[in-house]
Amino acid sequence: MKDKKSPSRRESRGSSAGSSRKFEEGLPISNKKQILGFFLIIFSVLIVLSIVSYSAADETRLESLSITELFKKENQSSNFTTSNWLGIIGVVISGVFVRGAFGYFSLIIPVLFIIFGLQMMRKRSLLSLMQLSVYMLFLMIFSSALFGMFRTTLGVDKIPYTLVGTSGEYFSSIFYLMLGSLGSYILLFGLVAVFGFLLVDRDIAKSFARLKMLIESFREKFRSSMEEMKEKREEEKLRESKRDLIRGEREKIVKSKKFIKDDEIVDDEPVIKDTKINRPVDNEMMVDVKPKVKPPVKEVLPAGDLPLEVEKIVSAVDAGEVIPPVKVSNKRPQIGDVIPDEPAEETVFPVELLEDYKLPPLDLLDEPLKEELDVISDEELKENGRLLQAKLLNFGVKIEKVIATPGPVVTLYELVPAEDVKLSRIESLQDDIALAMKAKGIRMIIPIPGKGTVGVEIPNHNPVTVKIRSVVGSKKFAESTHALPIALGKTISGDVFVDDLAKMPHLLVAGSTGSGKSVGINVIVTSLLYKLHPTDLKFILIDPKKIELNLYDQLKNHYLAISKDYAEKIITIPQNAVMALKGLEIEMEKRYERLANATVRNIADYNKKFKEGRLKDDENIKHGKMPYIIVIIDELADLMITAAREVEEPIARLAQLARAVGIHLILATQRPSVDVITGVIKANFPARIAYLVNSKVDSRTILDMNGAETLLGKGDMLYTPPGVGKPIRIQSPYISGEEVERVAEYIGKQKGFTRNYELPSVNQKKKKAYDESYDRDDLFEEAARIIVRYQQGSVSLLQRKLKIGYARAARIVDELENANVVGPFDGSKAREVLVETEAQLEQLI
Repeated sequence: MKDKKSPSRRESRGSSAGSSRKFEEGLPISNKKQILGFFLIIFSVLIVLSIVSYSAADETRLESLSITELFKKENQSSNFTTSNWLGIIGVVISGVFVRGAFGYFSLIIPVLFIIFGLQMMRKRSLLSLMQLSVYMLFLMIFSSALFGMFRTTLGVDKIPYTLVGTSGEYFSSIFYLMLGSLGSYILLFGLVAVFGFLLVDRDIAKSFARLKMLIESFREKFRSSMEEMKEKREEEKLRESKRDLIRGEREKIVKSKKFIKDDEIVDDEPVIKDTKINRPVDNEMMVDVKPKVKPPVKEVLPAGDLPLEVEKIVSAVDAGEVIPPVKVSNKRPQIGDVIPDEPAEETVFPVELLEDYKLPPLDLLDEPLKEELDVISDEELKENGRLLQAKLLNFGVKIEKVIATPGPVVTLYELVPAEDVKLSRIESLQDDIALAMKAKGIRMIIPIPGKGTVGVEIPNHNPVTVKIRSVVGSKKFAESTHALPIALGKTISGDVFVDDLAKMPHLLVAGSTGSGKSVGINVIVTSLLYKLHPTDLKFILIDPKKIELNLYDQLKNHYLAISKDYAEKIITIPQNAVMALKGLEIEMEKRYERLANATVRNIADYNKKFKEGRLKDDENIKHGKMPYIIVIIDELADLMITAAREVEEPIARLAQLARAVGIHLILATQRPSVDVITGVIKANFPARIAYLVNSKVDSRTILDMNGAETLLGKGDMLYTPPGVGKPIRIQSPYISGEEVERVAEYIGKQKGFTRNYELPSVNQKKKKAYDESYDRDDLFEEAARIIVRYQQGSVSLLQRKLKIGYARAARIVDELENANVVGPFDGSKAREVLVETEAQLEQLI
């Protein structure tokens, strides 16, 4: 029995010994550090609370009592209280830090303890905080000493003692004794600034750059606000003078008694209502005529077809007479009535063919300085290949073969690695390879699509400039059958690269200042001018910077599309750019109507059918040759800053729908940030060109991958065609301003169209064959009254007053514009209210 019990006793003794050993071992060191860090944070928070609630009166009251007196019953019953949040302990702690140390700057110490506690709780090393601790402590000492200098020089009563403390006053006295007041101020200001900058950026140069940007932004905001106030004052003066003038005119009209009734004066400016007239014209027409302005009769009927009564009214108005109202017919157009479009709205291309027009000759372009084939010698290629192999072998990466493909600016080295080499090892050596090859920057393609090799692109030591003539004059470009061929430049292998803009169908271009972006835009325009006749192509050029595209003004009678809404040929004003984009939307819809009538799916089939004479006009649609329209915006960021929503919406709609009708967009920007290239824009532009950008973030914004930040500039670019995963590296050709001017001048001297290609007018009323109120919003009349009452044509005003969303409010404002209640869009400003009183509004609507 004793033998049977002995094993269990030994087991129990063993288990108790093991548990005692575990108890002696205790918690792991990492857990101990976490607990210590937690209590350090709590202790630091208590110190912060005591310092924040410091009061000198508490210290005075506490000093009047000894410790024994403090705990006597009579003192306890006298409700001895403190204003410090931590009571007596808080008074003692805050007195040590605020009065005895560095004043309120002593808060840096518990803050530093909190940072240490957080670091300990995260199980991270405290050594990484040593530099931060030194910066913070020195900042505390010098800041306190600086306020001590203020206290010494300005007077004790000017600066509170709580900002200095005993230690701060001591240090300031040392500085004052050694350097005097001026020297102490200069040194202390410098020390505080330096340690402050080191805490923020740990780089003084970056801090100064950040400070400079902050000052510039503040100055720009102040300047813009002052200019805005000045403009508002001028507008108010102009509006007041206009009102005085209108009042005077109204009094003259009333006194003249040439109107039958006073309430027939509908508005202060002459208009013609319901100018869409059916043929045959009724004997009685609805016309409201007011003095001093000629009605736009040419928009009602073509010349020679005016009824007799209208001719009489026009001649009378020309003579300056005041006309009594004509009898009004109660008949209104009904749904289903056929009303032909106005000639002004018709955008069919003129019949002129410009048969004598000649495309620009190559002689207008400069000859290449040297042949691109001689860019790099065979000896240099072999030496670079051996150097590349040897460098990779030093890192344990064996390369079996190197194939070099020289280009005008960059040479591609294709590496065939050994079977046991991981591609990630080669990719990690990018900087080491650049150092060994003494290159400005290299780009790696891992792997090259369709090949079992790794590509390393290394810049040539003596790059050759690719001239526009060597590209446009190439056989590949001359024999190109693309609808819209654009010569992008030369590839790494030296081949001319030509692509079709019609298949892209839109292009997004980005690059930093000086990277070659604007030159690339000129190359695209020039290559199209060398390939397409004016009857086949039209440009809308938007240049907010006003200097990049102004050379193409000479093309106005040949290649530029215009609009009645603005006078500019090269659009530079953001408001005009918005009008042009909206006009293009109307043009797109009209083109789709013609395609549907012709039963074709795209512009190429439509023009083919028209050329063969298989299209017939009807009462509503007149067929004609449909040219391609290319919209170029350089710079997009300027438009997005001025009117982001008004610009983004038509761009997105055109990008989604306009391809089939031959409208294509090219957007260029030097700031490829997400607020400029928004998700909506980016999703509809599959073709991208990236020149040199400033960061990897910018590269990913434009290309969805890194790489553009390693380019060389001066036309070096990455082109991503639609549906292709990897970008193609191309050297864009160079075209000088003189060459562009020679080409534009050659075209401008030739006979152009007598009538330019016009976009549909956005301001012109689009007449409908049914009651105007049928398609109006339910809140239209209430919104009109709000606009007139507050004299502010703002979308946000309707959102607030009617509690509706932006889209509906903007739609109502457009309806109010069509009803002549508010004026056209004017950028970031509110629309002008054209009706002054609600009485006038009732007569108008």
